[in-house]
Amino acid sequence: MNLDNAIQRFETYLSAERGLSQNTTRAYLTDLAQFAAHAETARGALPEASEIRLADVRAFLRDQMKRGLTETSMLRKISSLRAFFAFLLRSGQIPVDPTLHLSRPRKRHRIPPVISEESIAQMMDIPDTEKPVGHRDRAILEFLYGTGVRLGEMIALNIGDIIDGGEVIRIVGKGSKERLIPWGGKAKVAFYDHQAKRFGLRGAADERSLARFRDYPAFSAGLKRRISPRTVQRIVEKYLRRVSLATSQSPHSLRHAFATHLLNNGADLRAVQELLGHESLSTTQIYTHVSTARLKEIYKKTHPRS
Repeated sequence: MNLDNAIQRFETYLSAERGLSQNTTRAYLTDLAQFAAHAETARGALPEASEIRLADVRAFLRDQMKRGLTETSMLRKISSLRAFFAFLLRSGQIPVDPTLHLSRPRKRHRIPPVISEESIAQMMDIPDTEKPVGHRDRAILEFLYGTGVRLGEMIALNIGDIIDGGEVIRIVGKGSKERLIPWGGKAKVAFYDHQAKRFGLRGAADERSLARFRDYPAFSAGLKRRISPRTVQRIVEKYLRRVSLATSQSPHSLRHAFATHLLNNGADLRAVQELLGHESLSTTQIYTHVSTARLKEIYKKTHPRS
């Protein structure tokens, strides 16, 4: 079986059994298509999957490094190749996994820039909520910061996913894993205010008044069409640029601010892990950097000899 046919079988496996998101599946297949093209060029013809050796994999990765691939992208390509050849080995398509002894470089966790609570508060006051685009933008900003959800999770959300009297949100995260997160405060107020104006409701919006719209996207372009990731990215960047000099001004910046501010104000790390939907606690720990001033304050208040 040549590499192209093997990749097609792997694609079927990913869609039928793994339940991965479309973005993850697309990334896997892109990586594998690049590997197949490199192997075909290097060998002069498209090789059989069983002919691939560790040297072929290493040659591909070296070529990618020369092209200036980032550390994160390199790690993803290694993961894609490992998953692909592990599948072929399990299904009896190859006798040996060529990635078995492939070393995996340790990923350095870079601390993302933090947006202060003061900057967040200033940002929320900028949208003109007297205009449709303004109350939509305010709802998006408050929702991302108030819930800590990923961009893709917010875009996939339907109005019917807000349950339990409007107190809990049902989120479908990575790998189609579901989690329930509480929310409230200004995020909830801004969200329901936006929905009331969006649907032209006479009174305030709540779970009951929005029941007939349960299958509509929670955030839309127009009335029914789901808002695009790029639109949300532009909205967040537009407002963050006015209040923060942070190099990263993206929806993930608000997710990072959500986690950091919770931890800075005494939230339990395990609870934040659940809210973010992280499988590993180590992933959440990158958010535990607290400002030096905050550490000094805690030390002075809590150490008996300070």
